[in-house]
Amino acid sequence: MIYMKTKLMLIMGMCLLFMLAACSSGEKSEEAGAKEANNKEATVETIKDGKFTFGFSGTYKPFNFEDIDGKLSGFEVELGEALAKEMGLEPNPVATQDFGALIEEVNSGRLDAIMGSMTITEERSEAVDFSDPYYRSGGVIYVHKSNNGIKSTDDLKGKNVGVIASSTHEETALKYISEDTLATYSSDIIALQDLAAGTGRLDAAIVDKFVGHLQIEDGMKIKPVGDRLFDENIGAGVKKGNKQLLDEINRALAAVIENGTYDEISNKWFGENILE
Repeated sequence: MIYMKTKLMLIMGMCLLFMLAACSSGEKSEEAGAKEANNKEATVETIKDGKFTFGFSGTYKPFNFEDIDGKLSGFEVELGEALAKEMGLEPNPVATQDFGALIEEVNSGRLDAIMGSMTITEERSEAVDFSDPYYRSGGVIYVHKSNNGIKSTDDLKGKNVGVIASSTHEETALKYISEDTLATYSSDIIALQDLAAGTGRLDAAIVDKFVGHLQIEDGMKIKPVGDRLFDENIGAGVKKGNKQLLDEINRALAAVIENGTYDEISNKWFGENILE
């Protein structure tokens, strides 16, 4: 009887030791998993620990805008979220309401990156470092639906033309018109709304082809004139010299292109891949 009790106690003791070892192993496994996640987040330094803060004007539908519920939405918002996820960071989109201030926002440390449909140019590349392009587009002339007098850039001379301030569209417009007849806006949408109103304030607007096309689909009384005036590559801009973040953005972008996430987001908003 004593032997049986002793044997039972030994068995119970061994079971207890096994359970303790299993628990210890589980805890170590969880700790290792947490450590691995933390290490992934720590691979890139950002202005807010664990977050990828990317900015845009927030007035550039369908790329970045506030929906009817006041939530930030659009192609660049979703792409930024996908990049953040790939980098192991929490997305933190920010609408500045001012396209012209985006470079200063990055260089002053209020943003990690610009993801606001900023064209990669030599001049801007002196102020920020750009990622690989994440979409390609170009400016198109739009006029009121009833306007048959403007058929090309030759017809813009002396006409009032609307563009986004500090944009490549503004630079392009000044090749064909004088500053006296140039009207600058904070958003393509506002310029097109002025044009569609038919008040005579604008005769034409030079805006992104995708933006103009969407407004036509939504019933705006405008139409395009001719083909794109130029082609442009749009990239994410980071503070000059921030190679660590730039490399990580490029890696994440390549990954979401490879795994099909980019194509899914692009087709949702445009019905096509706007990088091809």
